[in-house]
Amino acid sequence: MIRVTAIAAAVAITAFGCAAVKLAKVAYDVEHNFSDYQSFSWLSENPMKVGQALAPPKKMLQPAVMASIRSNLEAKGYRYEADAASADFLLSFTVGSREKIGPAENSGGVGRGGWATAYYGGSAGAAYTQGVLAIDIFDLTDRQPVWHGVAGKRINEEDRENMTRVINAVVASILDDFPPQ
Repeated sequence: MIRVTAIAAAVAITAFGCAAVKLAKVAYDVEHNFSDYQSFSWLSENPMKVGQALAPPKKMLQPAVMASIRSNLEAKGYRYEADAASADFLLSFTVGSREKIGPAENSGGVGRGGWATAYYGGSAGAAYTQGVLAIDIFDLTDRQPVWHGVAGKRINEEDRENMTRVINAVVASILDDFPPQ
């Protein structure tokens, strides 16, 4: 049985002033015993999959996400195994991005978007890029997916220049509740 837990609407990450990361959902097999896990590895040599994306990801994205996931799991006490056959669980991840329309900056008052724009007509939204990262965990023995977490973040120019900081914040928000209690 898979359980889907809706997390708070937005999880604010304060690492170096990073903007809010929205954790959309975590799903996991409630009957699976996560307490025996001690080691992890990657599902394949290239564990990154690319979902819907506005542009091909930068070459440094995969190693940066891998390093962040590894660091986060090692900080939780898990041991990395270079040989996947020796690990208790395996990971892969999916990245993507899409153009969205949302509230304009400083919206909410007369002449600035918000209710006034909706009432009097016009556009209350501004286009922005939404980046998404999903992490999947597979049990090596069962060869089945047992945990899935996904988060999204509105990407701005500062985020593009500080990719590692953003990746670390997003990975931390996704893996915050792993393993499930």
